[in-house]
Formats: sequence, structure tokens, C-alpha cells
Amino acid sequence: MPDKQRPGILLVDDDHYLQQALQRLLEPLQHPVVSASNADEANAIMATQRIAVLICEPRNEQLAAFLIAVREEYPDAVRLIITGEPDLNIVSNVFNAVNQSQPYKLLTKPWLNEDLLTTVRQALEQYTLKLERERLLKEYNGILNNAEGAHAFRTLDALMHSIHKDIATDAIQHLPMGACLLVDGVVSLCNASANRFLRELDQTPLTSGISVEDLPAALKPAYGARRKQRMQLRLNGQQRLDYFVLDLSIGTLIAFAPEPRLGRPPDQA
Repeated sequence: MPDKQRPGILLVDDDHYLQQALQRLLEPLQHPVVSASNADEANAIMATQRIAVLICEPRNEQLAAFLIAVREEYPDAVRLIITGEPDLNIVSNVFNAVNQSQPYKLLTKPWLNEDLLTTVRQALEQYTLKLERERLLKEYNGILNNAEGAHAFRTLDALMHSIHKDIATDAIQHLPMGACLLVDGVVSLCNASANRFLRELDQTPLTSGISVEDLPAALKPAYGARRKQRMQLRLNGQQRLDYFVLDLSIGTLIAFAPEPRLGRPPDQA
């Protein structure tokens, strides 16, 4: 039974001796290795198992078409093409598969075992990177959609669970509330809303690089405030500032707005 925790490596070739040799060679990678002799068998495996790396020699029209189809149906699978000295009758199939399936690498026979093992290991790493990029892109789009839709607290709740610096930084810039990010006691960034609200409150604008000691008077109490609790600060006259403070993976975030625009903060831990 294939390991459900690790994606597999699929070998597609009708040479059973080659299949066995590759299975022995790839065993140290500790990923399940499965084999198929033709396109139909390979399609059945792709449909039922999670395959990270596909190794195939497109010896006929069916295998060439299979390789091309994999690119569309299973784009995460990293494709490796094996070929020896091509027969003139199938050379067009090989080139067609190479051009249209956009393989990660082309492997030639005979190969050096260590080189092939290194290539497959790199292909597995490529697969992991592709999945991580897709996860980060989904997270990024979700955070920005909330921010741009003025769902500020959904955005901040997501930011508390985000470990990716670029995503968090970009989302902070899009927040519909004032936001000031402090890293090691220094302002790392502030968004456009921050200085707009500060001007409304007759406070000194923020600039990157200033220390917490030089924060505008309205924000100084925020740095030492309890985390994830909505706070209010009465300023001159009838002006009040709503704010709360979050500890993110990239620093300390002060989110604020003139009362009553701030809304409801994320649920307390």
C-alpha cells in the first residue's frame, strides 16, 4: 500500500527490468515508487494516487499524448522524460512530448545513478516548492480580498496566523484602518490610512525608522497595551482613538482609527 503521507514517484515504461532497476535506485528517497507499463495504467495511477514526480519515456503516440495531458490535468506533478538514442520512427513523438509537456528535465540513457538520483531528489523539492507557492498565493489572495473589501478584522485575524513576511507586509499596506508595524522597537512601516488618521487627529505623521519613544502622542500608550484587546484613548476635546495591538510573526502591529471606525477586533485567544 502506498504511503499516504508522502507523494509517490511514478515510472512509466514497458521494460520491467528498467522499472525494477529504478525502483531500487530510488528507494533511498523514501517516497513510494509505483510503475506502469502503458498510458492506460499510468492514467489509472494518476487518478487514484498523489504523484509528485513522473518519469516516462514517450516511446509511442499514447505515451506522448499521456505526457502532454498530465501537464493539463496534474500540473503539480513534476515531469521527467527519459530517452535513449531515438528511433527515427518515434523521434517526432519524443519532440512533441518534450515541447508540449514542458518537462522539468530530459534524462538520457545510459545515465549515472548518482546523477539520476540527484535529479529526482531535485524534482521532489520542486514539487514541494510548487505546492508551497500555491498555498501562499491562496493565503495572499484571501488576505488581500478581505483587506480591500474593508474586512479589516478578518485580515488581521489571518495575519496573526501568517508566517510569510511579504504577504503580511503587503496586506498591512491595504488595511482600511491605520496600521503601524514595529520591529525591535522601531517603526518598520506604516500604511497610508495611518498618517491620514493621524492628520485628522492633529498628530505627528509616522515615518519608517523612528523609535517607539518618538511615536505620536496618541500612539505611545498602544505599545505597552494588552494584546488583542480593543482600547480607547480620549484625546483633546471630543476626539477619541480606538486601537488594539497584535503580536505578529514579523513584529508588533498597532491598528487604530478615530472612534468609532475601528469595529470589532479578532477574537481573543
